[in-house]
Amino acid sequence: MEAPHASAGRFYRPELDVVRFLAFFLVFLHHTLPSAGDPRAIRLLKGFAPAFASLPDACGFGLSLFFTLSAFLICELLLRERKTAGTIKIKQFYIRRILRIWPLYYLGLLLGLLVMFLPGGHPDEIDSIGCFAVFMSSWRLATFHAFSNPANVLWSISVEEQFYLFAPWVVKFLNRKFLYGFCAALILSANTWLYFLGRESAVDHCIWWNSFVQFECFAGGILLCLVLRGRVPRLAPWQRLALFAFSLCCLFYACYGLHARFGKAGVWNPGSWCLIRGYGLAALSCVLLLVAFLGVDPRHLPKWAIYLGRISFGLYVYHGFAIYASYAVFGHRVSLSSPVYYLKAALAGGLTVLMAAFSYRYFETPFLKMKKRHAVIESQPIEGSS
Repeated sequence: MEAPHASAGRFYRPELDVVRFLAFFLVFLHHTLPSAGDPRAIRLLKGFAPAFASLPDACGFGLSLFFTLSAFLICELLLRERKTAGTIKIKQFYIRRILRIWPLYYLGLLLGLLVMFLPGGHPDEIDSIGCFAVFMSSWRLATFHAFSNPANVLWSISVEEQFYLFAPWVVKFLNRKFLYGFCAALILSANTWLYFLGRESAVDHCIWWNSFVQFECFAGGILLCLVLRGRVPRLAPWQRLALFAFSLCCLFYACYGLHARFGKAGVWNPGSWCLIRGYGLAALSCVLLLVAFLGVDPRHLPKWAIYLGRISFGLYVYHGFAIYASYAVFGHRVSLSSPVYYLKAALAGGLTVLMAAFSYRYFETPFLKMKKRHAVIESQPIEGSS
């Protein structure tokens, strides 16, 4: 281990921006990879069709990587604040989170509301927007399944906000020993739900959108922060590459071998123990991915990946709308064997980046500057500002 290159009042690691971009890219693949059930795709993939069917589900765990990274950073920043200032200013924490998340989040909901009243929209699902507005969308979707709107991808923000309800209080009042116990409680709660949902043969969306199930990833991020104690792993480049590849393989096996996610793979609920092992393996993989990147020299990282990581919140918010626009141009059913699929994916990806870059520069930056005034420990710099 080696100490991080950060002052007492500042914590920023560019390599974690690359992790943010990786997490978004996995989610983007989850939403854009075509089904392997198409007869033309089966003929194209032959014996690899079953494995390809699990690939979109495995990419969905990019969202779990977001959760793990978020918990790691929140815990790290709060512990540094507690050490530097002697306490944690809860009010300032919530002001920072509100200024970072709410403006863009509610803009995304507004766009979703507009799409709802376009031709082909579903105005009767307006109650879903209401659940999103009060950060209860994860429970709404777990109970009633998804609704047909590009704002549907924003359900994860509800899980984040639910985590923020207790995160600063826990770090403020618990010492490291009790924080370990708190993480153990989160993991126990997640696995209890997985055991129950497995016994009840719950469908995939009831499991995936359950906030308690996702809290296992938050526990993983906090545990990594506690174990590292502000330091970063000292690993050789080949060790980082091997750990990176191993982590991605574990994410794939969690879906292909253990069927932790079975929404697109076309299988039934695999049972309690497969779910417990599958989601546990995915959470461990997300932690190992962070370890693989932590401590990488920023000079060895592509600047475009760091930039895209900085605007990754916008990428996440807008990608559903970009995919919706690509469907309007090319249609929904496009086979993997068709060149149109790749044109559609390129359009969705390019439009996502353009929307996120414009939003970051002209919509999010003013709020980020206000957020900076409330920072105790400075973190990610604001792109394009001094």
